[in-house]
Amino acid sequence: MDYKTYWDKTNTPFLILHWWWWSSESWKQVVSMLKKYFFVIVLDYPCGSKLVNCDKIYTLDDYVDLVKKLVDKLSLKDFILFWHSNGGAIATKFITKYPNLPVKKIILNNSAWIRKDKKRNFKRKLFLCISKIIKPIFSLPWMWKIRRLFYRFIWWQDYLDAEQNPNKKQTYLNMINSDLQNIFPEIKKETLLIWWENDTYTPLSDGKIINNFIKNSKLVVIPNVKHWIHLQNPDELVQVILDNTIV
Repeated sequence: MDYKTYWDKTNTPFLILHWWWWSSESWKQVVSMLKKYFFVIVLDYPCGSKLVNCDKIYTLDDYVDLVKKLVDKLSLKDFILFWHSNGGAIATKFITKYPNLPVKKIILNNSAWIRKDKKRNFKRKLFLCISKIIKPIFSLPWMWKIRRLFYRFIWWQDYLDAEQNPNKKQTYLNMINSDLQNIFPEIKKETLLIWWENDTYTPLSDGKIINNFIKNSKLVVIPNVKHWIHLQNPDELVQVILDNTIV
Protein backbone atom coordinates (compact mmCIF):
# COMPACT_ATOMS: atom_id res chain seq x y z
CA MET A 1 0.00 0.00 0.00
CA ASP A 2 1.15 3.52 -0.79
CA TYR A 3 -0.41 6.93 -0.37
CA LYS A 4 0.22 10.62 -1.02
CA THR A 5 -0.78 13.56 1.13
CA TYR A 6 -1.37 17.15 0.09
CA TRP A 7 -1.59 20.47 1.92
CA ASP A 8 -2.33 21.39 5.50
CA LYS A 9 -3.05 18.64 8.04
CA THR A 10 -5.14 21.06 10.09
CA ASN A 11 -7.83 21.03 7.39
CA THR A 12 -10.59 18.40 7.20
CA PRO A 13 -9.07 15.13 5.89
CA PHE A 14 -10.34 14.07 2.47
CA LEU A 15 -9.44 10.45 1.61
CA ILE A 16 -9.62 9.41 -2.07
CA LEU A 17 -9.58 5.84 -3.34
CA HIS A 18 -9.55 5.60 -7.13
CA TRP A 19 -10.90 3.05 -9.55
CA TRP A 20 -9.29 -0.16 -10.78
CA TRP A 21 -5.78 -0.20 -12.27
CA TRP A 22 -5.12 3.53 -12.39
CA SER A 23 -3.25 5.53 -9.77
CA SER A 24 -3.14 8.65 -7.65
CA GLU A 25 -1.50 10.38 -10.61
CA SER A 26 -4.82 10.43 -12.49
CA TRP A 27 -6.31 12.59 -9.72
CA LYS A 28 -3.73 15.37 -9.84
CA GLN A 29 -6.07 17.98 -11.31
CA VAL A 30 -8.79 17.27 -8.77
CA VAL A 31 -6.30 17.25 -5.89
CA SER A 32 -4.77 20.57 -6.98
CA MET A 33 -8.17 22.21 -6.43
CA LEU A 34 -9.31 20.28 -3.36
CA LYS A 35 -6.12 20.86 -1.39
CA LYS A 36 -7.10 24.52 -0.96
CA TYR A 37 -9.91 23.35 1.30
CA PHE A 38 -8.93 19.90 2.60
CA PHE A 39 -6.03 17.77 3.77
CA VAL A 40 -6.13 15.39 0.80
CA ILE A 41 -4.90 11.79 0.96
CA VAL A 42 -4.88 9.59 -2.16
CA LEU A 43 -4.41 5.86 -1.63
CA ASP A 44 -2.67 3.55 -4.10
CA TYR A 45 -3.55 -0.03 -3.31
CA PRO A 46 -1.77 -3.24 -4.44
CA CYS A 47 -3.13 -4.92 -7.58
CA GLY A 48 -5.46 -1.93 -8.03
CA SER A 49 -2.87 0.73 -8.86
CA LYS A 50 -0.19 1.03 -11.51
CA LEU A 51 2.20 2.33 -8.85
CA VAL A 52 2.05 -0.62 -6.43
CA ASN A 53 3.18 -4.19 -7.06
CA CYS A 54 0.64 -7.00 -7.00
CA ASP A 55 2.43 -9.22 -4.50
CA LYS A 56 -0.42 -11.62 -3.74
CA ILE A 57 -4.12 -12.27 -4.31
CA TYR A 58 -6.37 -9.77 -2.50
CA THR A 59 -10.00 -9.92 -1.49
CA LEU A 60 -12.42 -7.09 -0.76
CA ASP A 61 -11.86 -7.64 2.97
CA ASP A 62 -8.09 -7.35 2.48
CA TYR A 63 -8.56 -3.91 0.94
CA VAL A 64 -10.90 -2.86 3.74
CA ASP A 65 -8.21 -3.79 6.28
CA LEU A 66 -5.60 -1.78 4.35
CA VAL A 67 -7.80 1.30 4.47
CA LYS A 68 -8.38 0.80 8.20
CA LYS A 69 -4.61 0.61 8.79
CA LEU A 70 -4.12 3.86 6.88
CA VAL A 71 -6.89 5.64 8.84
CA ASP A 72 -5.31 4.48 12.09
CA LYS A 73 -1.79 5.38 10.98
CA LEU A 74 -2.78 8.95 10.10
CA SER A 75 -5.16 9.22 13.07
CA LEU A 76 -7.90 10.56 10.80
CA LYS A 77 -10.91 12.10 12.52
CA ASP A 78 -14.04 13.74 11.13
CA PHE A 79 -12.81 12.85 7.67
CA ILE A 80 -14.54 12.66 4.30
CA LEU A 81 -14.40 9.41 2.36
CA PHE A 82 -14.38 9.85 -1.41
CA TRP A 83 -14.45 6.74 -3.54
CA HIS A 84 -14.62 6.37 -7.30
CA SER A 85 -15.80 3.33 -9.27
CA ASN A 86 -14.25 0.15 -7.83
CA GLY A 87 -13.27 2.11 -4.73
CA GLY A 88 -16.97 2.33 -3.88
CA ALA A 89 -17.11 -1.37 -3.10
CA ILE A 90 -14.24 -0.99 -0.65
CA ALA A 91 -15.88 2.08 0.91
CA THR A 92 -19.20 0.29 1.37
CA LYS A 93 -17.65 -2.69 3.13
CA PHE A 94 -15.34 -0.41 5.12
CA ILE A 95 -18.07 1.87 6.45
CA THR A 96 -20.33 -1.03 7.42
CA LYS A 97 -17.52 -3.04 9.03
CA TYR A 98 -16.36 -0.05 11.08
CA PRO A 99 -19.55 2.00 11.63
CA ASN A 100 -18.17 3.83 14.68
CA LEU A 101 -15.20 5.44 12.96
CA PRO A 102 -15.34 9.28 12.99
CA VAL A 103 -16.37 9.64 9.35
CA LYS A 104 -17.89 13.04 8.65
CA LYS A 105 -19.33 12.29 5.22
CA ILE A 106 -19.21 9.70 2.43
CA ILE A 107 -18.98 10.74 -1.21
CA LEU A 108 -19.52 7.96 -3.70
CA ASN A 109 -18.64 8.76 -7.28
CA ASN A 110 -20.08 6.28 -9.81
CA SER A 111 -19.32 3.49 -7.40
CA ALA A 112 -19.30 -0.18 -8.38
CA TRP A 113 -21.48 -1.77 -5.70
CA ILE A 114 -24.02 -3.70 -7.74
CA ARG A 115 -22.32 -6.67 -9.38
CA LYS A 116 -25.14 -9.14 -9.80
CA ASP A 117 -28.41 -8.70 -11.62
CA LYS A 118 -29.97 -10.42 -14.64
CA LYS A 119 -28.36 -8.12 -17.18
CA ARG A 120 -24.86 -8.28 -15.66
CA ASN A 121 -25.03 -12.04 -15.14
CA PHE A 122 -26.04 -12.54 -18.76
CA LYS A 123 -23.23 -10.30 -20.05
CA ARG A 124 -20.66 -12.07 -17.86
CA LYS A 125 -21.75 -15.52 -19.00
CA LEU A 126 -21.78 -14.40 -22.62
CA PHE A 127 -18.30 -12.92 -22.28
CA LEU A 128 -16.88 -16.09 -20.71
CA CYS A 129 -18.47 -18.23 -23.41
CA ILE A 130 -17.08 -16.07 -26.23
CA SER A 131 -13.67 -15.97 -24.56
CA LYS A 132 -13.42 -19.76 -24.47
CA ILE A 133 -14.30 -19.96 -28.16
CA ILE A 134 -11.86 -17.33 -29.39
CA LYS A 135 -9.04 -17.89 -26.89
CA PRO A 136 -7.02 -20.23 -29.20
CA ILE A 137 -7.04 -17.54 -31.89
CA PHE A 138 -6.31 -14.60 -29.58
CA SER A 139 -3.43 -16.49 -27.93
CA LEU A 140 -1.35 -16.01 -31.07
CA PRO A 141 1.26 -13.25 -30.51
CA TRP A 142 0.26 -11.23 -33.57
CA MET A 143 -3.37 -11.10 -32.39
CA TRP A 144 -2.59 -9.06 -29.24
CA LYS A 145 -3.68 -5.68 -30.62
CA ILE A 146 -6.90 -7.10 -32.05
CA ARG A 147 -7.60 -8.83 -28.75
CA ARG A 148 -7.14 -5.55 -26.86
CA LEU A 149 -9.57 -3.80 -29.19
CA PHE A 150 -12.12 -6.57 -28.70
CA TYR A 151 -11.90 -6.43 -24.90
CA ARG A 152 -12.21 -2.66 -24.99
CA PHE A 153 -15.27 -2.93 -27.22
CA ILE A 154 -17.07 -5.21 -24.75
CA TRP A 155 -15.95 -3.14 -21.71
CA TRP A 156 -13.59 -5.79 -20.28
CA GLN A 157 -10.37 -3.80 -20.71
CA ASP A 158 -9.66 -4.12 -16.97
CA TYR A 159 -9.77 -7.91 -17.24
CA LEU A 160 -7.24 -7.86 -20.05
CA ASP A 161 -4.87 -5.68 -18.02
CA ALA A 162 -5.26 -7.93 -14.98
CA GLU A 163 -4.72 -11.10 -17.01
CA GLN A 164 -1.02 -10.33 -17.35
CA ASN A 165 -0.44 -11.17 -13.68
CA PRO A 166 -2.06 -14.24 -12.00
CA ASN A 167 -2.41 -12.43 -8.67
CA LYS A 168 -3.97 -9.41 -10.31
CA LYS A 169 -6.33 -11.52 -12.40
CA GLN A 170 -7.72 -13.40 -9.40
CA THR A 171 -7.91 -10.19 -7.36
CA TYR A 172 -9.92 -8.58 -10.14
CA LEU A 173 -12.29 -11.55 -10.27
CA ASN A 174 -12.68 -11.41 -6.49
CA MET A 175 -13.69 -7.75 -6.74
CA ILE A 176 -16.20 -8.04 -9.56
CA ASN A 177 -17.92 -10.94 -7.79
CA SER A 178 -18.43 -8.93 -4.59
CA ASP A 179 -22.03 -7.78 -4.72
CA LEU A 180 -22.95 -5.46 -1.84
CA GLN A 181 -26.64 -4.72 -2.36
CA ASN A 182 -27.61 -6.52 0.85
CA ILE A 183 -25.62 -4.12 3.07
CA PHE A 184 -26.78 -0.79 1.57
CA PRO A 185 -29.36 -0.18 4.32
CA GLU A 186 -26.64 -0.53 7.00
CA ILE A 187 -25.04 2.77 5.92
CA LYS A 188 -26.22 5.49 8.28
CA LYS A 189 -23.61 8.18 7.55
CA GLU A 190 -24.48 11.23 5.48
CA THR A 191 -23.81 10.18 1.89
CA LEU A 192 -23.42 12.16 -1.31
CA LEU A 193 -23.84 10.19 -4.56
CA ILE A 194 -22.30 11.84 -7.62
CA TRP A 195 -23.28 10.12 -10.86
CA TRP A 196 -22.58 10.79 -14.53
CA GLU A 197 -25.66 10.63 -16.70
CA ASN A 198 -24.02 8.68 -19.55
CA ASP A 199 -21.83 6.25 -17.61
CA THR A 200 -21.72 2.79 -19.19
CA TYR A 201 -19.53 1.13 -16.52
CA THR A 202 -21.72 2.02 -13.53
CA PRO A 203 -25.04 3.20 -15.00
CA LEU A 204 -27.21 5.92 -13.48
CA SER A 205 -29.79 3.28 -12.58
CA ASP A 206 -27.28 1.96 -10.00
CA GLY A 207 -27.05 5.38 -8.40
CA LYS A 208 -30.83 5.61 -8.13
CA ILE A 209 -31.04 2.18 -6.47
CA ILE A 210 -28.36 3.13 -3.93
CA ASN A 211 -30.07 6.47 -3.28
CA ASN A 212 -33.27 4.61 -2.38
CA PHE A 213 -31.46 2.20 -0.06
CA ILE A 214 -29.44 4.78 1.90
CA LYS A 215 -31.89 6.99 3.75
CA ASN A 216 -29.44 9.78 4.55
CA SER A 217 -28.24 10.23 0.95
CA LYS A 218 -28.41 12.79 -1.83
CA LEU A 219 -27.99 12.01 -5.53
CA VAL A 220 -26.42 14.60 -7.84
CA VAL A 221 -26.51 13.75 -11.55
CA ILE A 222 -24.07 15.48 -13.92
CA PRO A 223 -25.32 15.43 -17.54
CA ASN A 224 -23.38 14.54 -20.69
CA VAL A 225 -20.47 12.86 -18.89
CA LYS A 226 -19.20 9.26 -18.84
CA HIS A 227 -16.98 7.45 -16.31
CA TRP A 228 -13.91 9.69 -16.20
CA ILE A 229 -15.03 13.19 -15.28
CA HIS A 230 -12.00 13.63 -13.00
CA LEU A 231 -9.94 13.57 -16.21
CA GLN A 232 -12.40 15.14 -18.64
CA ASN A 233 -13.93 17.89 -16.51
CA PRO A 234 -12.36 18.01 -13.03
CA ASP A 235 -13.64 21.57 -12.41
CA GLU A 236 -17.25 20.40 -12.51
CA LEU A 237 -16.57 17.46 -10.20
CA VAL A 238 -14.78 19.64 -7.63
CA GLN A 239 -17.55 22.23 -7.73
CA VAL A 240 -20.17 19.61 -6.88
CA ILE A 241 -18.00 18.39 -4.00
CA LEU A 242 -17.50 21.90 -2.63
CA ASP A 243 -21.17 22.80 -3.01
CA ASN A 244 -22.08 19.84 -0.81
CA THR A 245 -19.29 19.94 1.79
CA ILE A 246 -18.22 23.54 2.38
CA VAL A 247 -20.70 25.46 4.54
